Amino acid sequence: MAEIVWDDQKPSTGSSPAAGTAGNDFLAGLTEGPGSHEAAQKMKTAGNTLKTLAQNGSFAVNEEGFNAYMKACDFFLKGFNDFMGQASFLGRAADMGNFEYARSVADFNVKVASDTHEGMLPNLILMREAVDAAQQALVIARKNYRETESAHSVSFAELNKKLDNQ
Repeated sequence: MAEIVWDDQKPSTGSSPAAGTAGNDFLAGLTEGPGSHEAAQKMKTAGNTLKTLAQNGSFAVNEEGFNAYMKACDFFLKGFNDFMGQASFLGRAADMGNFEYARSVADFNVKVASDTHEGMLPNLILMREAVDAAQQALVIARKNYRETESAHSVSFAELNKKLDNQ
């Protein structure tokens, strides 16, 4: 069973408020998709927050949880890489003819794909940055879990020695 440990190093199915908010924001960005700059930005911020929590020792995950979350991140990144490899043409206006209406449709399509705040491509890039940060957080969180688990094992071993000597 996947185990996540937050702030106080007690196993929990829930989370601390900061970690829970970051996790929820990260997942919400995935579900809202690249059509929302706000969601993509929130997701990037949440990914960075998870990384900071892990760096501060406030986020830990066991091996099973690490593998499950990394698999999800890898799934997103594979889809992202495949799509971006094929989507480069979206940033260029299609040759739709010389009429004013055709040029406006072509320009509109480029804006939908590439606009700084609401364009699909920039938002996908923000989402990729969020997933990169989340992967970095997971690597650190797994290390945190291992260190905590190791420290607890040593403590129990010392306790057992004391009990055996009595």
